[in-house]
Amino acid sequence: MPSILRRSRRRELTLTKSFTGAIQEKVHPLQRFPELISCSSLIVDRPDFCPSSPSPSITKSPDFARPSLTFSIYRSPISNLQHHPIHTLPPELLIRIFELGSFDDALFLIVISHVCHPWRMLALHTHTLWRRLSFCSHGLRLWRERIARARGCSLDVTITPPQHHIPDMDALALQLHLLVPHISRARSFELRFSSYSPFLWNTTLGPVCCQEQRDDDMGRHTFTPSVHALQLEKLTLCYPENDDTKEFTLFAGVAPQLHNVTLDGIRLTWLPELYGRLTYLDYTHHGFTTGPTAVDEVLGMIRVSCALRELRICFRRRVLDGEVLYLSHDNVPAGQTHLLQLERLVLAVDESDIDIPPELISLLSRLSVPNLRELHLVDLRFQPTNRRWWMPAPFLGLRDTLSLFQVTIPSSIKVLAIAGRWADHSSIPALAKHFRELDNLEVDGVEEDLIPM
Repeated sequence: MPSILRRSRRRELTLTKSFTGAIQEKVHPLQRFPELISCSSLIVDRPDFCPSSPSPSITKSPDFARPSLTFSIYRSPISNLQHHPIHTLPPELLIRIFELGSFDDALFLIVISHVCHPWRMLALHTHTLWRRLSFCSHGLRLWRERIARARGCSLDVTITPPQHHIPDMDALALQLHLLVPHISRARSFELRFSSYSPFLWNTTLGPVCCQEQRDDDMGRHTFTPSVHALQLEKLTLCYPENDDTKEFTLFAGVAPQLHNVTLDGIRLTWLPELYGRLTYLDYTHHGFTTGPTAVDEVLGMIRVSCALRELRICFRRRVLDGEVLYLSHDNVPAGQTHLLQLERLVLAVDESDIDIPPELISLLSRLSVPNLRELHLVDLRFQPTNRRWWMPAPFLGLRDTLSLFQVTIPSSIKVLAIAGRWADHSSIPALAKHFRELDNLEVDGVEEDLIPM
């Protein structure tokens, strides 16, 4: 006997209006915010997603072809949450704001990624925002997270402890050892220290100087490329208080894209493989050598980096307890050193010097710069804000140096800038008469009128 509870026929399935609306609310949340779709289309393109049994209303909608990442960026998981007008800004503009803020605060990106869901998704999916590694109290944990989020992007390493602050040597060593496996991704590498600490260069540069030696099948010695800086473009090493006379060989001699170097207070092995392609060099001599030895050392560097377009030179005096042994790697000829591509030359005098260093004059007399366009004479003691009340006396040997300029500097230069103790107003007319093609003459940061002679 058939049961009275069994249905006589099976009920047909129908797609009700309420059920369709619920599905659209979950699958297609941007339908109520069409003004956000134009902004979201700038984020990323992904293949179209088509459900197995789409409804006619969904398949005809042009917004259904947008990727799921767009929904996660411009749509909060909370369905009833109303959107702020700031979400109508183009993603490129928000990314630029995030990038500028990250330069001032190492934790800025962490903070903005916790403001709201759209900002978090935008920050996490923009890998270039996480490329900057700076020295801070959060150390290894923050560095590991930034390296992971940067994915395959190049890295910008900046270790600049606060002024008059002794850096934590253990933290520096741990961070540099963490960086070594990723040194091939470094785009810029900057180390600046203003306070003295013993063995500071050994601690920071040791990991990027080491070379692991191996024997190949033929019995020859080879080196692993673990410290090769394959993407490095800019190198900055500044430590004026350094007292370590050791000579460092960086990155196992391999940095094929390096073109910008700033050095202050360090001795480096000047290899053509590392520094032969430089176009910019800002060099402050370490002071461990003086006189003709220092001049030969700098000339040897310039001969290797003969493709320079901008050169900044400064010689600093240093009081040493004993003599520093310097072994020249190349015999510098007695003649002139030619820099055929040099366009800008900056000669600086340290604030502690009372006169123009003789090394600077000797170096200038042995340089040939036929295509020079700009000459800047800088006094590091001079500050533009003090020019109204500070009137320094010119250098004692200034007139002889300016006479040398008329011989070594081509008369076709376009820009001449003089500041501080380089400025001798009685000699300016003679300079303007010699450099007849000057377009710009600056004295203490103020542009002077050029009167035809």
